Amino acid sequence: MVLEEEIPAFAAWIGPALVWFLFAAALITIVAAAGVWLVQSILCGPLAAGDRVYRGLLSGLADLGGMSGRRIWALARLAIQESLRRNVLVVLGLFALIILFAGWFLDPASVNPGKLYLGFILAATNLLVCLVTLVLSVFSLPADIRAKAIQTVTTKPVRTGEIVLGRFLGFALVGTALLAVMGVAGWAFVVRSVGHTHVVAADDLQPVRAEDGSTSGFEGRTSFDRGHRHRLDLAADGSGTTDTVQGHRHRVRAIDRGGATAYEVGPPEGLLEARRPLRGRLRFLDREGRPSTKGISVGAEWGYRQYIEGGTLAAAIWTFDGITEREFPAGLPLEMIVRVFRTYKGVIEKGISGSIRVRNPSTGLQSDPFYFTAKETTIDSLPIPRTLNATSADGGTRQIDLFADLVAAGRVEIVLQCLERAQYYGVAQADFFLRAGDGSFGLNYAKSCLGIWFSMLLMTAMGVMFSTFLAGPVALLATLAMVMIGQFREFIAQLFESQVTGDATIVPGGGPLESLYRIVTQTSITLPLDPTPAVQVMKTVDTLLLAPMRLAAGLFPSLSSLGTSTFVADGFDIPFDLLAANGMETLGYVLAFLVAGSFCLRAREVAS
Repeated sequence: MVLEEEIPAFAAWIGPALVWFLFAAALITIVAAAGVWLVQSILCGPLAAGDRVYRGLLSGLADLGGMSGRRIWALARLAIQESLRRNVLVVLGLFALIILFAGWFLDPASVNPGKLYLGFILAATNLLVCLVTLVLSVFSLPADIRAKAIQTVTTKPVRTGEIVLGRFLGFALVGTALLAVMGVAGWAFVVRSVGHTHVVAADDLQPVRAEDGSTSGFEGRTSFDRGHRHRLDLAADGSGTTDTVQGHRHRVRAIDRGGATAYEVGPPEGLLEARRPLRGRLRFLDREGRPSTKGISVGAEWGYRQYIEGGTLAAAIWTFDGITEREFPAGLPLEMIVRVFRTYKGVIEKGISGSIRVRNPSTGLQSDPFYFTAKETTIDSLPIPRTLNATSADGGTRQIDLFADLVAAGRVEIVLQCLERAQYYGVAQADFFLRAGDGSFGLNYAKSCLGIWFSMLLMTAMGVMFSTFLAGPVALLATLAMVMIGQFREFIAQLFESQVTGDATIVPGGGPLESLYRIVTQTSITLPLDPTPAVQVMKTVDTLLLAPMRLAAGLFPSLSSLGTSTFVADGFDIPFDLLAANGMETLGYVLAFLVAGSFCLRAREVAS
C-alpha cells in the first residue's frame, strides 16, 4: 500500500489545522472585503464604499446569527421534493445496471480480485453520488432565479443564510440516501463476487511419508475454479491451509461422511480483510554494508520506493517499536510487499529470491535467514516464531528466544536482502509491517463510504455557493475547476518543499521555469543541473513563483485526500484519526462555502 506520509494523530493534527483554517478565513475575508471596497469606491467614492462594506458585513453576520431551524428544514424539504421531481432516483437504476453488467468486464481470475471489485464499486459509487448532488446543487437556485420562483421565498421572513443552508441540507440528504442504498448494494455485490470455494478429492492427495514409513501428512491440489487452483499441504489429520494464490488462501479440514473421508474447503481468506498494521522506520545499507540515507535509484521517476542491489551487502532495515510478548505471544506476524527491478529477465516465472533476518538493535545478535521469493504484486506473509536459530562466529548453531534475545526495550529490527546478483528489490517504509490485529471488513467498508460522504458534502456545498452568483452551467464549470485544482494541492506543496529545501528526490524536475528549460534542452528530470549562475537565478525565480501557488493551493479542497477506498481495496483498516481529520476538514470547507454563498446571495438582488 502506498503511504508516502505517516497518518498523524488527530490530537497533533487539529491544532495546526485550526490555525491554518483561521488564517485562511481571515485572509479570504480581507481580500474579499478589499475587492468589494475597490468596486464600490469606483461607483460611489471611498468613504461611502467603506461604510457600505462595514454595514454589509455586520448585517450579513446578523443574518447568519438569526437563522431558524424550522425555516431551514422547510427549505430543505422543498429541495428534497425538487430533487424527486427531477427523477433523481433514476441514478439507482443506472447503478443497478452497472452492477449487473460489471461481471462481464471484471476478471475474477485477476491477480487480486478483491482489490479489483472493491476499487471498481467504490469508484462508481463515488462518481455517481457526487455527480448527482453536484448537478442538483448548481442548477437549482439559478433556475429559480431565472423563473422568478425565488420571489415567493424572499418575500417571506426568510434569511439568505437559511436559503443557502436549506438547499445544501436538502441536497445533502438526497445524496446521503443514494449513498446508503448504493453502499449496501455494492457491499453485497463485492462479497458475492469474490466468494468461492474449491473441491478436494481424496484421489488428488498424495501421502507424505515420515522416516519410519508412517503417514505424516498429505499434499496435492484443489480443483480449478475462478481461474486458479491451490496447492495443499495437510497434516496427518487432514487439516491445513492452501497456499496463497490471487491474494487469498483457504482452510481445509477432513470430515467423515459415511465412513469415507471427505475434505471441506472453507471460504477465501485474505481478500476482504481489515489489517491493523504496526509500521516501523526504514533505513538502508549500501552495497558495501555501510549506512546510507536512501537506496539505489533505478531511474524510475516516482521516488516512493528505493532499491537495494542483490548479491551484495546492501540491505533495507526496518526498526519496530512497542514489541511486547503480550501483544505478540506467538511471534511476529510479518507481512510485506517487495517490488522487483530486473536487469535481465531470466526465468520470469521463478521469481527473485531474498532473505530476512531478525536482529537485536542493541547487541547486533541476529537470527539465521528466512528465505523467500518476492511475490511483487501481492502481500506476502512470513510468521516469525518465538524460537529461532542463530549461527555463532565459530559456526555453531543454537536456539534463541525472540523476546529474550532479539527484542531490546521493545525494539527489534527486520533486515531484508536480495540474494540474486544484478537484480534489485524495491521497498518503501510502508511495505513491511507487523499485523497487530484485524478489524471488521463491514465496518471498514462503511468507513470508506463515509469518505465518499465527505466528498459529496464538499461538492454540494461548492455547487450551492457558486450557484448563488453564477448561472448553472458556469457554476458547474467553476465547481469542477476548483475540484481539479484541489487534486494538485499535495503535489504543489511537495514541489514547493522540494524547491525550498533543494531536495530533488521529493519532486524531480523543479519549478515552472526549470521544467520548461528541461523540456527545451531535453534534459531528464532525474539529472541534476550544473549550478551555474543562470540556473541559480532560474531556481530563485521558481521559488518566488511557487510561494503564492503554494498559498493558493492550500485554499482548495482535495477530494483525493478524503478518499479512503485504497485502504479498503488493499485490505487495511482505516484509522479513526484519519476519519476524524477528514471530517474536520470537510466541516471547515462546508462552513466556509456556506458563509460565502450566503453573503453572495445577500449581495444579489434576487427579489427585484
